[in-house]
Amino acid sequence: MRQTGDDISVFLAVCEAGSFAAASARLGVTASAVAKAVARLEGRLKTRLFHRTTRRLAPTAEAIIYREACQEARDRIERVEAELASFSAEPSGIVRLSLPPLLGTQVIAPALYALCHQWHHLRFDISTSTGLTDLPGDGVDVAVRIGQLPDLSGVTARHLGVQSVVLCGAPAYFVDRRYPKEVRELSEHSLIASSRNGRAASWYFDMPDGDRVTYEPSASLLLDGSALTLSAIRGGHGLGLVPAWLVADEIASGALVPILEDRISGHLPVNALWVTSPVMLPRLRLTIDAIVRSTCALLAAP
Repeated sequence: MRQTGDDISVFLAVCEAGSFAAASARLGVTASAVAKAVARLEGRLKTRLFHRTTRRLAPTAEAIIYREACQEARDRIERVEAELASFSAEPSGIVRLSLPPLLGTQVIAPALYALCHQWHHLRFDISTSTGLTDLPGDGVDVAVRIGQLPDLSGVTARHLGVQSVVLCGAPAYFVDRRYPKEVRELSEHSLIASSRNGRAASWYFDMPDGDRVTYEPSASLLLDGSALTLSAIRGGHGLGLVPAWLVADEIASGALVPILEDRISGHLPVNALWVTSPVMLPRLRLTIDAIVRSTCALLAAP
């Protein structure tokens, strides 16, 4: 027992057993070997770890502090070893996710459904939300969020890309209207905006002189979310701002017409979030990889 790790194991065994003799029986070594291991540890730490009398053995105040640190380190090592051992096993268990409503429903969730067919012992509990979540407090393993992130202690963020937005309208809307060439001309059009606390959410534009301006749309329709906004745009009810990935095919086919493409700003980063851990469980790694594959091709490069 010449290694520090072995001496620490002996020390913890003595703390748990309450005596050298009981610890030696538990470890399968002699009481003399236990005493020598403790002596080596005391010599290295330059402090007494136990009060010894003929009737009892009691840890010193220093020993109690050291025991807690050693126990915490041993527990952490055991957790990591268990996680590493699980890598050879089939991904299994439940992964709880919180996803943005539209991107989650239309893009991410279908990729996760496919994993359930491939790995029969893997399960998902999926909810949708746009609010910042307390991952451990809310029992969430993985969250995907759109927008700037605050500083998050103990959380790992994987950048997935940028959700670009596009201002567009249906060809039918422009039958008797001019295409706006400048931001100021938007006031001449029917606008469809997302509702934020009962008011229209701001739009952002980059001007030729380099300034970024905030535009407050005077909207004829205030709608909750991009799905409703897109339905109104398709119906020819006005111009609206929606995620570019959502309408890419319709713009390519001419079913929708993009407006002021070189001026649109307000694009938002997209991140996957999970609690930081020294080792990632197979089910979590599999889930994050599926999220990355399903989103990165759709989202603009950062």
